[in-house]
Amino acid sequence: MTAVGEPGGACAACGVTLNGRYCHACGQDTEARPRPLREMALEAFSETSLIDGQGVRTLVALVTRPSRILIAYREGAGSLYASPIKIFVVVTALFLAVLNFSDVVIYQYVRHVEPGVQVTARADPDGYTVHVTGESDAELWMQRRVEPAIDPRIHEAIRRAADGAANEQDRQNLLYEIQSDHEQAIISERLAAWLPNAIWLLTPLFALLLAPLYGRRRLFMEHLVFALWAHVTAFTLLMLLALANRFGANLPAWPLAIPYLFYFTRAAARYYGMSMVAAAWRAVAHMAMYLVLVLIPAAIIVAISALDLQALLIFLAA
Repeated sequence: MTAVGEPGGACAACGVTLNGRYCHACGQDTEARPRPLREMALEAFSETSLIDGQGVRTLVALVTRPSRILIAYREGAGSLYASPIKIFVVVTALFLAVLNFSDVVIYQYVRHVEPGVQVTARADPDGYTVHVTGESDAELWMQRRVEPAIDPRIHEAIRRAADGAANEQDRQNLLYEIQSDHEQAIISERLAAWLPNAIWLLTPLFALLLAPLYGRRRLFMEHLVFALWAHVTAFTLLMLLALANRFGANLPAWPLAIPYLFYFTRAAARYYGMSMVAAAWRAVAHMAMYLVLVLIPAAIIVAISALDLQALLIFLAA
């Protein structure tokens, strides 16, 4: 009688007759179990990391020939590289880890006062604007966390002005200025907390916007693979920026659009079979569409979720 796992035996997973250690039908490794702990640990590491021969080839290709992985995957030679979904998952996890290590925040609203400067506040007659003297404010993207983001002296000055307000409208206007700052802090926290889930939702939308520009007749999965790669590129650039800012570079985020569009264009030209010029204007158009149709609406949803409706109604009623 032939034992399971030996040539001529049956695969324990699918029942097909074996010709060797590995089942030719399902790929099952029929070697006897349990395996040594060291072997299991190495397998777990290789499944959750890019640090192996396949991973090195993947990283080199991502840097030097961004379209090679995409074309190999589409043409059935994807085993040479890590799968697009694995690259996407690992790089997303690395991006979040780098943000934690570097203490870089995706977005934060900062109001600052120089030492020794007197801060005063007053409500504008328009009923919506609050003027604070002695402060400077800024919206920071991918910069190190500023603590406190809002100088306490600003809110102290606003509260003093609210206590001495001449009418209820001015008082509510001043108080709602403080509420707005609290909501900005919530938006910053939610952007960081929701990012992992949001990316899984936004990536298919990214792929959908590729279709009218790079080929409606192509399979959606072709566009989705490209979308995964594009997000890997964006996260890699953002990681480099976060590390640079961690060590005091204080670089803005917007210049990253230049290398991103360069890599996007190179990859799209090869992957979709078009000239660099045709791929370039489509890359710019896609970025604009993604910003207007996806990212800005997503940001509005986050802002609405942070809104204190009761405080807003009190402010409007005044």
